[in-house]
Amino acid sequence: MPVRNERATISAALDSALAQVVQAEFEVVVADGQSDDGTRELIEKRAVTDRRLRVVDNPACKTPQGLNAALAAARGRYWVRLDGHSLAPPDYVERLVRHIRDGRCDAAGGVVRGLGSSAFGRAVAVAHDSRFGIGNARHHYATEVSFIDHVSHGAYRVDLSRAIGGFDEDLVRNQDYDFDFRYREAGGRIIVDPEATFERRVRETPRALARQFHEYGYWKAIVIRRHPRSFHLRWLAPPALVATLATGALFRRSPVGRRLASVTATVYGSFVAVGAVSLGRRVGMRLVPHAALGLATMHLAWGSGFLRGAARIRRA
Repeated sequence: MPVRNERATISAALDSALAQVVQAEFEVVVADGQSDDGTRELIEKRAVTDRRLRVVDNPACKTPQGLNAALAAARGRYWVRLDGHSLAPPDYVERLVRHIRDGRCDAAGGVVRGLGSSAFGRAVAVAHDSRFGIGNARHHYATEVSFIDHVSHGAYRVDLSRAIGGFDEDLVRNQDYDFDFRYREAGGRIIVDPEATFERRVRETPRALARQFHEYGYWKAIVIRRHPRSFHLRWLAPPALVATLATGALFRRSPVGRRLASVTATVYGSFVAVGAVSLGRRVGMRLVPHAALGLATMHLAWGSGFLRGAARIRRA
């Protein structure tokens, strides 16, 4: 568990991790990134009474460095990633590890379920779990066990994870996808099991959500540069949308520019409206405006971030 300043959620996350029912001895290794909000003290207090819990330092304060510190300290045969703001049911770890033990695969992950508190957060959570918000990322809504290119909060073999060098510490975001790509390149087969679900807290404000997805898009472009064969055509949809809207706005004084902007905005607006209503039927129609704002924020922020990352690549 890589953590930093998560006092509000760390106790519930630790409860979830330590409540796992596993048919073997297990430990919970928390890599703390120099938390200064009391997170470290809560973890250490808990570790005094539960020998399964250990804390290691992450002086770099970044996620990939924290994951590598925990991986280096791990004493088990398999490892599973959780976070300081994620919640997993008691059978989560056992279910994933069983797939590897049975020889079906070398890694396994479950389905992510968004968890929000505010009206906007609840709308964003359901958007996270849908094709409208995430596209073809099957680890958010898979319905059957199948092989997949990427999972979130998965179980992996420690030996193979160390053999590929762990996580790329230059990647602020998207280091998990980069890891999975290299894991598969080394022969690791990955599956997703929809019966293994866990909850992860989403951003509760449009500003926080925009920042998160802008970073996701930016670092996705960087990862594609490193691993061109990982590219999926679907990733071009958000940056193409942003580029088309920007082009129409730039040439808005010309008939062609106005028409481009009008058609694109109308088509995309209709898509968001349909998506928001569909999501509203699942969580309550009064959340439709929040769902529409959440969808647009996710798409446009990711697309603009991707374009910024691609521009950096060209300059390099």
